[in-house]
Amino acid sequence: MSAQERRLAAIAAASADAFRSGDYHQVRAEDVAERVRLPRGTEGERGRSAVWLYNEVRSRRVLVALAVKHAFDEFASGDGAPEPPHSLLDAQRLVTAALRKVARFHQVERFMLAQVRLGIGDISTSEKRPSAGQSQPVWEMTEVYGATAAAGWEGRVTAYARYLAPRLELAALTIGVPSEGWAAASAERLSELAFRSMADDPEGPADRQAAALCAHWLARDLLPPAGEWAERLHTAERAVELTERMGSGGRARVRALEVVLQVLLDSSPLLARAAEVGEELAGLLSADHSDPRTLCDVTSRQGVALLRLGDLPGARSCFERSLRVAGELPVPADVTSLSLRARHNLAEVLVEAGRPGEGLCELREVSEQRAKGVPAVGVTPAWRRFTLTRQAMARAASRAGRIVTGVTVAEATLADREQRLGSDSVNTASARVTLAEALLAAGQPAQARHHLTEALRLRTQHLPPEGYWPQYDTVRLAEIELTAGFPAQAVRLLTGVIVTTEWFARQVSPRLGAEAALVRAMALTASGEPARALAALRTLPPERPVRRAQAAAQLALGDATGAARVLASLAKDERGMDDDFPGQAERLLLSARAAYALGNEDGADAASAALVAMGEDVLDASHPLVLAGRLDLALCRMASGRVEEVAPLLMPLLDRRPLAHGRPPLGDGHPLLAEARSVATRVGEPPSSTPEDRLWEED
Repeated sequence: MSAQERRLAAIAAASADAFRSGDYHQVRAEDVAERVRLPRGTEGERGRSAVWLYNEVRSRRVLVALAVKHAFDEFASGDGAPEPPHSLLDAQRLVTAALRKVARFHQVERFMLAQVRLGIGDISTSEKRPSAGQSQPVWEMTEVYGATAAAGWEGRVTAYARYLAPRLELAALTIGVPSEGWAAASAERLSELAFRSMADDPEGPADRQAAALCAHWLARDLLPPAGEWAERLHTAERAVELTERMGSGGRARVRALEVVLQVLLDSSPLLARAAEVGEELAGLLSADHSDPRTLCDVTSRQGVALLRLGDLPGARSCFERSLRVAGELPVPADVTSLSLRARHNLAEVLVEAGRPGEGLCELREVSEQRAKGVPAVGVTPAWRRFTLTRQAMARAASRAGRIVTGVTVAEATLADREQRLGSDSVNTASARVTLAEALLAAGQPAQARHHLTEALRLRTQHLPPEGYWPQYDTVRLAEIELTAGFPAQAVRLLTGVIVTTEWFARQVSPRLGAEAALVRAMALTASGEPARALAALRTLPPERPVRRAQAAAQLALGDATGAARVLASLAKDERGMDDDFPGQAERLLLSARAAYALGNEDGADAASAALVAMGEDVLDASHPLVLAGRLDLALCRMASGRVEEVAPLLMPLLDRRPLAHGRPPLGDGHPLLAEARSVATRVGEPPSSTPEDRLWEED
């Protein structure tokens, strides 16, 4: 505490004592000054003069503002830290309870606050004279009493702000992350409003005053920044609370909870709460047995939330249950439709669990079934289900290493949605993101960036910016920048954003948060900071992508032995476990580099040969990881003097003929293409230019 803060604290205590015992107009400056207790020299605690007091505060408004602060801090000193609220209604109760504390303070200190009410608007004679030239003292705004004094000078009472601010912040965290300074500014406004309304209505009931002020704060400060979905969620939660108060039957609660679940999944970022509400709903419906169709829908939606959260076993369990319930429905059409939905969702779980090839096969079968009866034009439920499966197929194909198929299916899906929905639809933007992911996997980062930035613009307009999908787009954009050779930009994109916060991991998706941390660590390695990358990777669950990134960072640090050890354990884990062939290809690429760094040329050749062979079997030959293996092998051949073997190895990288998806194996600007051209030039085999490569304006 600074010396000025100690003086203001002593003045606050003296002022509170004076205005508790005397009317405002009867309390003189010397009455307050003589109550001040501060050490002075060797004489112990003594009062001060009115002149000293005037030099400290300059205004009676400051005196009364400090008096309220001191008195309220004494009144609320026994309150502990509040429990974090779980829902918007809990948040409302938390803030209402804090305001009820303020209202009861007004009842206890009614006399003093009546004097403060008179004094906070007082203007001294010297202030009225322009010739006086009175200036505001300089107070430390970061200090408690300094900020209170500054507000009092302006005629505001912010005595309750420090008590309210942490509670308002906790309330805001139920729906999002407030901006820096939001809680303090909101608390100051609410403190001033609470003082004015309660001081002007001393007979008002404390509970009603607190509830009314909280309702104003919700409508003024909390709900509007979050968006319309927060207002809908608040209304839905109120409906659930009403059914409890009225003692309505279980069906009424089920219907109310269904609305809450729909709001949480369709428009809010709160996937963790959606999963919890889905679990409660499924339990109620299972006990009732009267509405299996709704139970099928609820378990499916709960599974979607768990899938986004990263709880793959939980998601699989929900989808399997949905499949079982669907098979028992009385209407054959419902059985077919809902069973296909469950199979689609289970296939997506397979893709996320590292079995994209198996998931792709299942999605192909579902797509064939869903294609039946889909009209050539128009938007129908049948088409919506079909296009979602096609989109999932594109993702699965890319994740399985079938990159040409992934791009082809993704482009067809996007074109279909643009034709039926228009280019500005949020669902068209979703298909555009899938195309960007497919293009990135296919070695086309520049085109992927174009599509993703366009989709990100649209999705941010339609969806909460702190929600799953806009943050997903941010992570994918960082991944594109990393692949395109701009790791520093990837680090910047993932620094200080919502997806990297503890709130996002707790409320939205720990899995996506971990993905963001992984991409950032990989970008740090590529930026020349492998030590920082390793430190970040140690905080993540030791899944296979994390361990591969750890091996890459160790290689960059020069610890080839440690990297080889990590990669050897990975190879054991991969045996017979899944069909994540791109993951296996990346492990082989790193194994070859580690072996070469250790001087084991035979081991490096064996790993590289295995990687290239994957391009002839389980991966597309144009897969960037296969091409990277060819480039590494070419560099090894050049280093060992076997220059004649370099050109054949580089040929697939330098080939500019379009593949089945209409593009060459590597897009212009890809780092692999640039390095391959450099190596070819160094060995005397520069890439030949075609007439199409010449600028027409130069003819």
